[in-house]
Amino acid sequence: MATDIDTLVSMGFSLNKVLLSHPEVSDDPEEEVAPAQALGTPSAEPNLDEGEIMDGEQTAQSLICNDCQKLFRDASGAERHATRTGHQNFAESTEAIKPLSEEEKKQRLLELKTRLSEKRAAREQAEIDERKQAEKIRRKAGQDLTSVKEALEAKEIKKIYDQKRKEKEDEKVAKAKIKAQIEQDKKERAAKREATKQVHQAQAQAEAIIAAQPAVKKEYTDARLQVNIYIYIYFIRVPGAGPITHTFSATSQLSEVYSFLQTQGCANAFNLSTAFPRKTFGSEDQSKSLKELNLVPSAALALTYI
Repeated sequence: MATDIDTLVSMGFSLNKVLLSHPEVSDDPEEEVAPAQALGTPSAEPNLDEGEIMDGEQTAQSLICNDCQKLFRDASGAERHATRTGHQNFAESTEAIKPLSEEEKKQRLLELKTRLSEKRAAREQAEIDERKQAEKIRRKAGQDLTSVKEALEAKEIKKIYDQKRKEKEDEKVAKAKIKAQIEQDKKERAAKREATKQVHQAQAQAEAIIAAQPAVKKEYTDARLQVNIYIYIYFIRVPGAGPITHTFSATSQLSEVYSFLQTQGCANAFNLSTAFPRKTFGSEDQSKSLKELNLVPSAALALTYI
Protein backbone atom coordinates (compact mmCIF):
# COMPACT_ATOMS: atom_id res chain seq x y z
CA MET A 1 0.00 0.00 0.00
CA ALA A 2 2.96 2.30 0.71
CA THR A 3 4.11 1.87 -2.91
CA ASP A 4 0.72 3.10 -4.14
CA ILE A 5 0.92 6.14 -1.85
CA ASP A 6 4.40 6.90 -3.14
CA THR A 7 3.13 6.59 -6.68
CA LEU A 8 0.28 9.03 -6.01
CA VAL A 9 2.57 11.48 -4.26
CA SER A 10 5.03 11.22 -7.13
CA MET A 11 2.19 12.04 -9.50
CA GLY A 12 1.64 15.34 -7.73
CA PHE A 13 -1.18 14.56 -5.29
CA SER A 14 -0.90 15.90 -1.77
CA LEU A 15 -0.31 13.44 1.07
CA ASN A 16 -3.53 14.53 2.83
CA LYS A 17 -5.63 13.58 -0.18
CA VAL A 18 -3.77 10.30 -0.62
CA LEU A 19 -4.35 9.28 3.02
CA LEU A 20 -8.11 9.90 2.93
CA SER A 21 -10.28 6.73 3.08
CA HIS A 22 -12.10 7.74 -0.11
CA PRO A 23 -10.12 10.51 -1.79
CA GLU A 24 -11.61 12.39 -4.68
CA VAL A 25 -8.97 11.67 -7.28
CA SER A 26 -8.11 14.63 -9.43
CA ASP A 27 -5.83 14.74 -12.41
CA ASP A 28 -4.70 18.29 -11.55
CA PRO A 29 -1.22 18.19 -10.03
CA GLU A 30 -0.57 19.99 -6.79
CA GLU A 31 1.44 23.18 -6.74
CA GLU A 32 5.10 22.46 -6.82
CA VAL A 33 7.03 23.27 -3.68
CA ALA A 34 9.28 26.22 -4.24
CA PRO A 35 12.88 25.21 -4.45
CA ALA A 36 15.08 25.99 -1.55
CA GLN A 37 16.81 28.75 -3.38
CA ALA A 38 13.56 30.65 -3.56
CA LEU A 39 13.75 31.24 0.16
CA GLY A 40 16.82 33.34 -0.25
CA THR A 41 18.43 34.80 -3.36
CA PRO A 42 22.12 34.23 -3.39
CA SER A 43 24.21 37.30 -3.92
CA ALA A 44 25.31 37.71 -7.41
CA GLU A 45 28.93 37.01 -7.94
CA PRO A 46 30.98 38.88 -10.45
CA ASN A 47 31.86 37.22 -13.69
CA LEU A 48 28.98 34.65 -13.42
CA ASP A 49 26.34 34.12 -16.09
CA GLU A 50 22.78 34.77 -15.15
CA GLY A 51 21.40 31.81 -13.15
CA GLU A 52 24.81 30.26 -12.74
CA ILE A 53 25.74 29.13 -9.24
CA MET A 54 29.04 28.41 -7.68
CA ASP A 55 30.23 24.99 -6.63
CA GLY A 56 28.77 24.14 -3.24
CA GLU A 57 25.69 26.28 -3.72
CA GLN A 58 23.56 23.42 -5.09
CA THR A 59 20.27 22.91 -3.29
CA ALA A 60 18.61 19.59 -2.41
CA GLN A 61 16.00 18.59 -4.99
CA SER A 62 15.08 15.20 -3.47
CA LEU A 63 15.98 12.51 -0.92
CA ILE A 64 17.84 9.34 -1.91
CA CYS A 65 17.89 5.94 -0.17
CA ASN A 66 21.51 4.87 -0.12
CA ASP A 67 20.39 1.25 0.41
CA CYS A 68 18.40 0.97 -2.81
CA GLN A 69 19.22 4.30 -4.63
CA LYS A 70 15.55 5.24 -4.82
CA LEU A 71 14.62 8.95 -4.95
CA PHE A 72 11.81 10.58 -2.91
CA ARG A 73 10.30 14.05 -3.22
CA ASP A 74 10.12 14.74 0.53
CA ALA A 75 10.73 13.31 4.01
CA SER A 76 7.24 11.82 4.32
CA GLY A 77 7.85 9.62 1.27
CA ALA A 78 11.20 8.55 2.70
CA GLU A 79 9.57 7.73 6.03
CA ARG A 80 6.94 5.57 4.33
CA HIS A 81 9.70 3.79 2.39
CA ALA A 82 11.66 3.20 5.60
CA THR A 83 8.55 1.83 7.31
CA ARG A 84 7.84 -0.52 4.41
CA THR A 85 11.40 -1.73 3.68
CA GLY A 86 13.29 -1.12 6.90
CA HIS A 87 15.90 1.01 5.10
CA GLN A 88 17.45 3.73 7.26
CA ASN A 89 20.24 5.18 5.07
CA PHE A 90 18.84 8.36 3.48
CA ALA A 91 20.62 11.48 2.16
CA GLU A 92 19.80 14.69 0.30
CA SER A 93 20.14 14.62 -3.44
CA THR A 94 20.51 17.45 -5.95
CA GLU A 95 18.88 15.28 -8.62
CA ALA A 96 15.41 16.53 -9.33
CA ILE A 97 12.63 14.07 -9.85
CA LYS A 98 11.33 14.53 -13.34
CA PRO A 99 7.67 15.57 -13.30
CA LEU A 100 5.30 13.15 -14.92
CA SER A 101 3.59 14.10 -18.13
CA GLU A 102 -0.16 14.12 -18.36
CA GLU A 103 -0.08 10.89 -20.32
CA GLU A 104 2.22 9.26 -17.75
CA LYS A 105 0.01 10.48 -14.94
CA LYS A 106 -3.04 8.95 -16.61
CA GLN A 107 -1.15 5.74 -17.22
CA ARG A 108 0.11 5.62 -13.64
CA LEU A 109 -3.39 6.44 -12.34
CA LEU A 110 -4.88 3.69 -14.48
CA GLU A 111 -2.27 1.25 -13.26
CA LEU A 112 -2.94 2.36 -9.68
CA LYS A 113 -6.69 1.94 -10.12
CA THR A 114 -6.09 -1.46 -11.65
CA ARG A 115 -3.87 -2.48 -8.73
CA LEU A 116 -6.39 -1.10 -6.26
CA SER A 117 -9.18 -3.03 -7.99
CA GLU A 118 -7.04 -6.15 -7.99
CA LYS A 119 -6.19 -5.65 -4.33
CA ARG A 120 -9.85 -4.98 -3.52
CA ALA A 121 -10.86 -8.09 -5.46
CA ALA A 122 -8.08 -10.06 -3.77
CA ARG A 123 -9.21 -8.74 -0.39
CA GLU A 124 -12.83 -9.61 -1.18
CA GLN A 125 -11.74 -13.03 -2.42
CA ALA A 126 -9.68 -13.47 0.74
CA GLU A 127 -12.72 -12.51 2.78
CA ILE A 128 -14.81 -15.00 0.79
CA ASP A 129 -12.12 -17.62 1.31
CA GLU A 130 -12.01 -16.76 5.00
CA ARG A 131 -15.80 -17.07 5.24
CA LYS A 132 -15.64 -20.35 3.34
CA GLN A 133 -12.86 -21.54 5.61
CA ALA A 134 -14.83 -20.39 8.65
CA GLU A 135 -17.90 -22.20 7.27
CA LYS A 136 -15.78 -25.31 6.69
CA ILE A 137 -14.45 -25.03 10.21
CA ARG A 138 -17.99 -24.51 11.52
CA ARG A 139 -19.27 -27.49 9.53
CA LYS A 140 -16.28 -29.54 10.56
CA ALA A 141 -16.93 -28.59 14.19
CA GLY A 142 -20.60 -29.46 13.70
CA GLN A 143 -19.63 -32.76 12.10
CA ASP A 144 -17.17 -33.45 14.89
CA LEU A 145 -19.82 -32.54 17.45
CA THR A 146 -22.31 -34.79 15.65
CA SER A 147 -19.72 -37.56 15.51
CA VAL A 148 -19.00 -37.15 19.22
CA LYS A 149 -22.72 -37.10 19.96
CA GLU A 150 -23.29 -40.18 17.79
CA ALA A 151 -20.34 -41.89 19.46
CA LEU A 152 -21.77 -41.08 22.89
CA GLU A 153 -25.21 -42.28 21.80
CA ALA A 154 -23.68 -45.44 20.35
CA LYS A 155 -21.74 -45.96 23.58
CA GLU A 156 -24.89 -45.41 25.63
CA ILE A 157 -26.85 -47.76 23.35
CA LYS A 158 -24.10 -50.37 23.67
CA LYS A 159 -24.13 -49.92 27.45
CA ILE A 160 -27.92 -50.42 27.54
CA TYR A 161 -27.60 -53.41 25.19
CA ASP A 162 -24.88 -54.96 27.36
CA GLN A 163 -27.01 -54.35 30.47
CA LYS A 164 -30.04 -55.97 28.80
CA ARG A 165 -27.92 -58.89 27.66
CA LYS A 166 -26.49 -59.33 31.16
CA GLU A 167 -30.00 -59.19 32.63
CA LYS A 168 -31.15 -61.83 30.13
CA GLU A 169 -28.15 -64.01 30.95
CA ASP A 170 -28.80 -63.59 34.69
CA GLU A 171 -32.46 -64.39 34.13
CA LYS A 172 -31.48 -67.42 32.08
CA VAL A 173 -29.12 -68.61 34.82
CA ALA A 174 -31.81 -68.01 37.47
CA LYS A 175 -34.38 -69.93 35.40
CA ALA A 176 -31.88 -72.75 34.93
CA LYS A 177 -31.29 -72.87 38.70
CA ILE A 178 -35.04 -72.89 39.38
CA LYS A 179 -35.55 -75.59 36.75
CA ALA A 180 -32.72 -77.65 38.23
CA GLN A 181 -34.22 -77.19 41.72
CA ILE A 182 -37.63 -78.27 40.42
CA GLU A 183 -36.09 -81.32 38.78
CA GLN A 184 -34.23 -82.10 42.00
CA ASP A 185 -37.46 -81.75 43.99
CA LYS A 186 -39.23 -84.01 41.50
CA LYS A 187 -36.49 -86.60 41.83
CA GLU A 188 -36.59 -86.39 45.62
CA ARG A 189 -40.39 -86.72 45.66
CA ALA A 190 -40.18 -89.60 43.19
CA ALA A 191 -37.51 -91.23 45.36
CA LYS A 192 -39.71 -90.76 48.44
CA ARG A 193 -42.71 -92.18 46.61
CA GLU A 194 -40.61 -95.09 45.42
CA ALA A 195 -39.28 -95.68 48.93
CA THR A 196 -42.82 -95.48 50.36
CA LYS A 197 -44.02 -97.79 47.60
CA GLN A 198 -41.26 -100.24 48.36
CA VAL A 199 -42.10 -100.07 52.07
CA HIS A 200 -45.75 -100.66 51.32
CA GLN A 201 -44.85 -103.46 48.96
CA ALA A 202 -42.61 -104.97 51.61
CA GLN A 203 -45.38 -104.64 54.17
CA ALA A 204 -47.89 -106.11 51.72
CA GLN A 205 -45.51 -108.94 50.95
CA ALA A 206 -44.98 -109.51 54.65
CA GLU A 207 -48.71 -109.41 55.26
CA ALA A 208 -49.24 -111.72 52.31
CA ILE A 209 -46.64 -114.08 53.69
CA ILE A 210 -48.26 -113.90 57.11
CA ALA A 211 -51.70 -114.37 55.57
CA ALA A 212 -50.45 -117.30 53.55
CA GLN A 213 -49.22 -118.99 56.64
CA PRO A 214 -51.84 -121.21 58.39
CA ALA A 215 -53.48 -119.49 61.32
CA VAL A 216 -52.49 -120.96 64.64
CA LYS A 217 -55.54 -121.39 66.73
CA LYS A 218 -54.94 -120.48 70.31
CA GLU A 219 -55.72 -123.16 72.71
CA TYR A 220 -57.44 -121.94 75.88
CA THR A 221 -57.11 -124.05 78.99
CA ASP A 222 -59.66 -122.17 81.07
CA ALA A 223 -63.25 -121.08 80.73
CA ARG A 224 -64.57 -118.18 82.73
CA LEU A 225 -68.31 -118.51 83.16
CA GLN A 226 -70.75 -116.00 84.54
CA VAL A 227 -74.10 -117.45 85.53
CA ASN A 228 -77.03 -115.11 85.98
CA ILE A 229 -79.89 -116.64 87.98
CA TYR A 230 -83.48 -116.04 86.75
CA ILE A 231 -86.91 -117.46 87.73
CA TYR A 232 -88.61 -119.63 85.12
CA ILE A 233 -88.45 -118.98 81.49
CA TYR A 234 -89.19 -115.25 81.78
CA PHE A 235 -85.66 -114.58 82.95
CA ILE A 236 -86.74 -112.69 86.02
CA ARG A 237 -83.64 -112.21 88.09
CA VAL A 238 -83.99 -113.71 91.57
CA PRO A 239 -84.06 -110.89 94.12
CA GLY A 240 -80.83 -110.71 96.09
CA ALA A 241 -79.16 -113.26 93.84
CA GLY A 242 -76.15 -111.77 92.10
CA PRO A 243 -74.29 -113.37 89.19
CA ILE A 244 -72.03 -116.30 89.99
CA THR A 245 -68.64 -116.17 88.33
CA HIS A 246 -66.15 -119.01 88.32
CA THR A 247 -63.26 -120.25 86.21
CA PHE A 248 -63.33 -123.83 85.01
CA SER A 249 -60.96 -125.92 83.00
CA ALA A 250 -61.63 -125.97 79.30
CA THR A 251 -61.86 -129.76 79.47
CA SER A 252 -64.38 -129.67 82.33
CA GLN A 253 -67.78 -131.14 81.49
CA LEU A 254 -70.95 -129.15 81.74
CA SER A 255 -72.07 -131.50 84.57
CA GLU A 256 -69.29 -130.04 86.70
CA VAL A 257 -70.80 -126.62 86.24
CA TYR A 258 -74.19 -127.95 87.41
CA SER A 259 -72.51 -129.53 90.47
CA PHE A 260 -70.72 -126.25 91.28
CA LEU A 261 -73.93 -124.23 91.06
CA GLN A 262 -75.72 -126.67 93.37
CA THR A 263 -72.99 -126.09 95.94
CA GLN A 264 -73.66 -122.35 95.59
CA GLY A 265 -77.27 -122.78 96.78
CA CYS A 266 -79.02 -123.62 93.53
CA ALA A 267 -80.69 -126.78 94.95
CA ASN A 268 -83.84 -126.73 92.84
CA ALA A 269 -83.93 -128.15 89.37
CA PHE A 270 -82.70 -125.61 86.78
CA ASN A 271 -81.52 -125.27 83.20
CA LEU A 272 -78.51 -123.37 81.74
CA SER A 273 -78.68 -121.49 78.45
CA THR A 274 -76.76 -118.92 76.35
CA ALA A 275 -78.31 -115.68 75.19
CA PHE A 276 -76.48 -115.39 71.85
CA PRO A 277 -76.64 -117.57 70.01
CA ARG A 278 -79.75 -118.77 71.85
CA LYS A 279 -79.23 -122.30 73.11
CA THR A 280 -80.54 -124.23 76.11
CA PHE A 281 -78.38 -127.07 77.27
CA GLY A 282 -80.09 -130.46 77.91
CA SER A 283 -79.07 -133.60 79.73
CA GLU A 284 -77.25 -134.87 76.62
CA ASP A 285 -74.88 -131.84 76.84
CA GLN A 286 -73.78 -132.44 80.41
CA SER A 287 -71.25 -135.05 79.34
CA LYS A 288 -69.63 -132.61 76.87
CA SER A 289 -66.65 -130.39 77.70
CA LEU A 290 -66.92 -126.65 77.90
CA LYS A 291 -64.60 -126.38 74.86
CA GLU A 292 -66.91 -128.56 72.81
CA LEU A 293 -69.86 -126.38 73.82
CA ASN A 294 -67.95 -123.21 72.69
CA LEU A 295 -67.93 -121.77 76.20
CA VAL A 296 -64.16 -121.11 76.08
CA PRO A 297 -62.54 -118.82 76.97
CA SER A 298 -65.55 -117.09 78.51
CA ALA A 299 -69.31 -117.13 78.35
CA ALA A 300 -72.38 -115.75 80.03
CA LEU A 301 -74.99 -118.32 81.09
CA ALA A 302 -78.54 -117.83 82.27
CA LEU A 303 -79.80 -120.09 85.05
CA THR A 304 -83.56 -120.60 85.11
CA TYR A 305 -85.37 -122.72 87.57
CA ILE A 306 -87.68 -125.44 86.23
